Amino acid sequence: MANENTQTLDQPVKNVVQLASEFVVPGGSNLINGDIKQGGIHVLLGLAAGAVLGPVGIFAVAANSFSKATTGQHLYEHLNLARTNAPKK
Repeated sequence: MANENTQTLDQPVKNVVQLASEFVVPGGSNLINGDIKQGGIHVLLGLAAGAVLGPVGIFAVAANSFSKATTGQHLYEHLNLARTNAPKK
């Protein structure tokens, strides 16, 4: 029982640490989770988006990275922007 309660209390702390890491580098939350591939992709995308769009681009990539790290889904999947069925020709 105490172990379940500890895990429940640890998750919000982990989420705060992951969110704070996104302010340091986009992709930080994925790097904390040990997902080097997703973390690296988000770092590169964050740098590119920052160069092209400025802080708004960095924020968008960081939000997507945090979403992927905490829920396993990208932002576009949460917003139902992903196509589930390809149009038939």
